[in-house]
Amino acid sequence: MGTVRQTAFGEFVASRHGTQPDAGGMILMVGEPQRMQTLKKHFPERTGVFFIEFGDLTPEILHSICPDSVISPAISSQFDCLDLAEFLSAARYKGAYRVVARGLPRPEIIRNELRSFYPELDFDMLQPEPVRVLASLH
Repeated sequence: MGTVRQTAFGEFVASRHGTQPDAGGMILMVGEPQRMQTLKKHFPERTGVFFIEFGDLTPEILHSICPDSVISPAISSQFDCLDLAEFLSAARYKGAYRVVARGLPRPEIIRNELRSFYPELDFDMLQPEPVRVLASLH
């Protein structure tokens, strides 16, 4: 699925009702869509992925998409994971919330802080493995 701005959201939800019931879960990726697209390869092919910018996210959109998981960067130019956790908590979101902790020196500080502020959220951090380049020695 591609990036859908809020103005085109209704068309997306209408087309989603016709999806097969045995399809994989729905993942909502919040953040800059171009950067979040790179994470799509980490999920099963049958998983539905919806990209949205934080400023476009509303409780109505969240509940219409009904994601199993929400994924975001820890920090971006528009929001941070505490902002999104506050939104998800206020919207009474019950799925998993995962934050990509790429390049953070001590991600456990964010994990502990967010869990203490929002204990009702199923929260954890994803730390993608760095790409390893193997040089052949001859």
